[in-house]
Amino acid sequence: MHGHDVESLLRSVAGEAAGKAAMRVRVDSGRLEEVLCEIDLDGSRYVLSRVRPAGPAAGLSPRERQIASLVAQGLPTKAIAAALCISVWTVCTHLRRIYARWGVGSRAAMVAKLLERGLL
Repeated sequence: MHGHDVESLLRSVAGEAAGKAAMRVRVDSGRLEEVLCEIDLDGSRYVLSRVRPAGPAAGLSPRERQIASLVAQGLPTKAIAAALCISVWTVCTHLRRIYARWGVGSRAAMVAKLLERGLL
């Protein structure tokens, strides 16, 4: 098959799989993939999966991303402030902005969004 033929086939399979429930799997990079289709052919297994790019930190500033990462590691607010040489109030302000932007209300929900978006 030529490159164009393979691309056409993949688009066709992806289109058919779009309405079906996809299985999510975690891959080595920590990102989530949706397995759209698995095919056994000539003794080999082929898997068509979709990984959606997270974009530029999914709308987070570099500092917000640092703070979110430290929260995901389990650090309390005081430890995050000390590690980044900023005040506790500044950490809290960044967290409030992340929560508002992502529509979450807790650290656990924020970490779940980080995982969902492939940012961890």
